[in-house]
Amino acid sequence: MNINWQDKIDNPDERQVFSALANKEWDFRTVDGIAKETGQSPSEITNIIEKYPHLIRLSPVPDKQGRQLFTLASKPISARERLASVRMFISKSIR
Repeated sequence: MNINWQDKIDNPDERQVFSALANKEWDFRTVDGIAKETGQSPSEITNIIEKYPHLIRLSPVPDKQGRQLFTLASKPISARERLASVRMFISKSIR
């Protein structure tokens, strides 16, 4: 199911967060990256992300600093994301 966030989000601050997630320059975003782009605080970003779990997808793998990564649920899952999921699954099943 592909839900268009633009039809669901009216609040200007929330729309900024979703626009940052939709930014074509990035596959995934950290809370800090979204905060930098929008000028909102990381806690505001986190609250918005938590408010719309059906519109946002969490990366199965954190960034190099261990931070969680987010994207729009409507974005297609890339081959790179699928490969990361497989690698994570294999590494956990080998332990």
